[in-house]
Amino acid sequence: MSTPDYDAIVVGARIAGSLTAALLGEAGWRVLVLDRATFPSDTLSTHFFRAPALMAFRRVGVLEEVLDAGAPPLVNLFNDVDGHVFTESVEGGAGFNYVLCIRRIVLDDILVRRLRREPTVQLLEGATVHTLVRDEGRVAGVRFRHAGSEHEATARVIVGADGFRSFVARAVAPAVEQAASVRRAMYYGYFVGLLPQDPPAAEHHYRGNELVYVFPCDNRLTLLAVSVPIAEFPAWKRDGRRLFLERLRARPTLAPRLAKAEWVGRLYGAGDIPCYRRVPYGPGWVLVGDAGLIQDPWSGRGIEQGSTHAVLLAEALHRWLSGVTSWEVAMADFHAARNAAADKPYRRTCGNAGDFRPMLAAALQRRGLSPAR
Repeated sequence: MSTPDYDAIVVGARIAGSLTAALLGEAGWRVLVLDRATFPSDTLSTHFFRAPALMAFRRVGVLEEVLDAGAPPLVNLFNDVDGHVFTESVEGGAGFNYVLCIRRIVLDDILVRRLRREPTVQLLEGATVHTLVRDEGRVAGVRFRHAGSEHEATARVIVGADGFRSFVARAVAPAVEQAASVRRAMYYGYFVGLLPQDPPAAEHHYRGNELVYVFPCDNRLTLLAVSVPIAEFPAWKRDGRRLFLERLRARPTLAPRLAKAEWVGRLYGAGDIPCYRRVPYGPGWVLVGDAGLIQDPWSGRGIEQGSTHAVLLAEALHRWLSGVTSWEVAMADFHAARNAAADKPYRRTCGNAGDFRPMLAAALQRRGLSPAR
């Protein structure tokens, strides 16, 4: 095959894709980024993230923009576990003793603007990839629709950063290392005028096998979310708004604060997110973010996992593109590093998704509290 058009083609320009592309561009590699969306663009997400994501954002030079987005740093974790109420300080790594909640229409746009600053990175928005081009068994390019026309581009590597419903993953059919069925459904909405904790806190209100979240976020909004067992999903699809408000009003430390709050926008929800960990690479292709590894959203790990894995991937690809290591060695290193970074939160998230109660009983016992109340 002739000389490729690009060093890398990244399919997907949200968190994992933008970070991967920006870091490759920073190193001088020629990168084409393709995304179906036009930015700013929202996506289904409760957009809560911790220190690992903040470290990745600092790595690509957007931390100040993230902090200036208007979301209050949440320095405490407020917990109401079956009537046991306790508040603990956030203890993050690298000096990040807070967590943040920023809407994806804002956060993703910050990252897209960052990758646009790299002269060797080209972003095409509104581009739909529909075919992988192969050469002697190796993925070597993509065919896509953009601006009403068909296009083809080739690259040394194709990066699938196109999320949970990844076209790239479907096309390459990677082996699955571990998987678990859908265990929970998640619904969320935005409120204005909800009295926050002082100082600001990320709130978790547990009752049995259900969880209500309260996350102050940007634009003076507060995200409220409910995670319920998947068996309840049919009822929520029929009557989600009523059930959502019912769950919020049933939390005694939250209900009084709802009196003067106003729900803005619609109810968002999903009940189709499983857990899986895929082998993330093969001849000419690699998966990052939700395309390669996903877990039930109840634990709020998606943004930090996607951003962490993107940094690991960009470093591995740079070593390979520079000729320092072979493709197989670079990708095996990425695979191992991704799994090491993801292992503990992945096992905790997927292992407890079916029933929170054993996890909560153990958490209370560690604090000298009785699970029965």
